Amino acid sequence: MQLSPEQVQSVNVLLSGCQVAQRRGAYSLQEAHTLQGAIDALVPREVQEQQMQEAMEAAQAEESGEMSEGEDAPVGDEVAGEGSDDVGSD
Repeated sequence: MQLSPEQVQSVNVLLSGCQVAQRRGAYSLQEAHTLQGAIDALVPREVQEQQMQEAMEAAQAEESGEMSEGEDAPVGDEVAGEGSDDVGSD
């Protein structure tokens, strides 16, 4: 299944939303497990961990005032890693 760049970005936004909601305790353990399984099917665990590390570093930089005002925090690349717009086509 080929996804357009806009669709890939939309999937990334949805995945990030799920992860933020989970960190805030929005889901039961069973719901969180089901959602994490779906995320794992789309994004390799290594990529998730790298994106999480980048997000944490960006948040720390923002808190310490290292980022200039108006500068956006980095957003994870594409679903499934480097430049791939194939989702689930293994």
